[in-house]
Amino acid sequence: MSNTLESLRQLASRELGIEEAQLDSHASFADLGLDSLMLVDFMFAVEDHYVIQIDHDAAMKTPTVAGLAALVDELLAAAPEAAHGAAVAA
Repeated sequence: MSNTLESLRQLASRELGIEEAQLDSHASFADLGLDSLMLVDFMFAVEDHYVIQIDHDAAMKTPTVAGLAALVDELLAAAPEAAHGAAVAA
């Protein structure tokens, strides 16, 4: 299990009130009992935790904790490049 997935599982457990042992990383957000408002709140918590911006449509391509972890990994990997590009452009 990746560090991001493990971290997201802990965050989901805390934010969503689901015991981590009961959290299926591959279950859809709907199957986990999240309604649209809960999902938005969870996405904001993830963005705050990782200091990233998550495109909702991209997150809904694989609407699971595991899918979100993969997206977060992609965003984090791209973040230094974006910061570097901004520094070069300045």
